[in-house]
Amino acid sequence: MIARCLRRSVVGSLALMAMAACTSVPPEAASSAVPAPKAFLERLRPADLGREFEAVQLVSVSRDDKVIVAEVRLSVRKDRLMFVAQDMLGQRLMTVTWTDSGVVEERSPNLPALVSPAGMLADLVAICGPEEAVRRALEQTGSRLVTDPGGRVILRDGKETLRATLGWQPGARWTGRLMYRNVRAGYSVEVQSVEQS
Repeated sequence: MIARCLRRSVVGSLALMAMAACTSVPPEAASSAVPAPKAFLERLRPADLGREFEAVQLVSVSRDDKVIVAEVRLSVRKDRLMFVAQDMLGQRLMTVTWTDSGVVEERSPNLPALVSPAGMLADLVAICGPEEAVRRALEQTGSRLVTDPGGRVILRDGKETLRATLGWQPGARWTGRLMYRNVRAGYSVEVQSVEQS
């Protein structure tokens, strides 16, 4: 799930940022749906995700009448999580690596400055990570996680910042569809994910 979510978040953020760059969307429109994304990630470790896997995702990000599509490759290990996002021409947009030491990002010159790899990673982990670990990290940063069958909502000061629907059961292979809305930024993401053997 984390891999799928990560890819979706990454692609979604990338698409939104690219849209923002082309349509004069203010910088805050590309923000993470998770309030205080860096503080959130500092309270978690890749090992908290609970399993190791590889996944490939096709991510579609839409805002208003614009849609951007990207491919994400996700690799999750106990000591690190890495995802690579590329456009549909195969050009690498970014590589993000998360370890116990923090988040390191490599950006393509073609990646809009508005894109926040750490923010995308935080959204993905919040959507797909183990419920109790995510809940604890969000509470420590002043946010709250609400779950229902097949979905998650993040609240800050009683206001919804993110709403997600998962197409697979917690702990299952990351194969299926994930959808989420970044309420703060006003964009929606759809991810088709396939976990590889």
